[in-house]
Amino acid sequence: MSSIISACSVCGDQSSGKHYGVSCCDGCSCFFKRSVRRGSSYACIALAGNCVVDKARRNWCPSCRFQRCLAVGMNAAAVQEERGPRNQQVTLYRGTRRHPAQPQPTATPHSQALHFQILAQILVTCLRQAKANEQFALLERCQQDAILQVVWSEVFVLRASHWSLDISSMVEGCGDDQLKRLIFEAQQLKADVLELNFLETLILCRKELALTAEYSVILGSHSNAALVSLARYTLQQSNYLRFGQLLLGLRQLCLRRFDCALSCMFRTVVCDLLKTL
Repeated sequence: MSSIISACSVCGDQSSGKHYGVSCCDGCSCFFKRSVRRGSSYACIALAGNCVVDKARRNWCPSCRFQRCLAVGMNAAAVQEERGPRNQQVTLYRGTRRHPAQPQPTATPHSQALHFQILAQILVTCLRQAKANEQFALLERCQQDAILQVVWSEVFVLRASHWSLDISSMVEGCGDDQLKRLIFEAQQLKADVLELNFLETLILCRKELALTAEYSVILGSHSNAALVSLARYTLQQSNYLRFGQLLLGLRQLCLRRFDCALSCMFRTVVCDLLKTL
């Protein structure tokens, strides 16, 4: 049991503790941090994307090593939030004092690719949360997947716009103005945890997406229950306009399934992602 806990999740070497959410060795931790901070974009040396990543061969293919880091759950967003070395901070501070009006660097294809990878991690988390939705979890897997293949973008925008960490820099870094606008508009809902859960249920439990007449009845029942619960909750807060505001915001989100670079990129992989969840 102890050997499993002490093994690096990426390469199997001796773990030095938890780094970016995953138990791993210092080598893989530093590699991941360096790759994220530099916005590195790697190509598989074998052009197959399935190189072996272990203690002896972890340095052979940076591309497969980085993909392995993401696959085991290393959180790239945590690297973005992490403070750099103190001497680097001092240098940056002094440089800012001398040159206070430095222009912001233009996003490069490498950095854009990295931001897309981070948002892909967030998408996976959003899909997992949707699968764990109390009402949605009662459905059979085939019905769940059929619904998520249609509404995944709405679930993503709703959850990503209320993410626990500030992901505005990642959205900005993608260079996608349409996605940026959609995230900003969804943020204006300022929904709390319970409101988010009710809104998510309304997105997931649409009877028009039912595979059978029986499921249509079940989804309609779940949707009505979520509406009643949301109405009662907003009334308890003595905010009599809140219920209508949330439904209008949800309607705008559902009507505008986003057509942007992120959607085009993820649409082809959502089906494969669902098979792994």
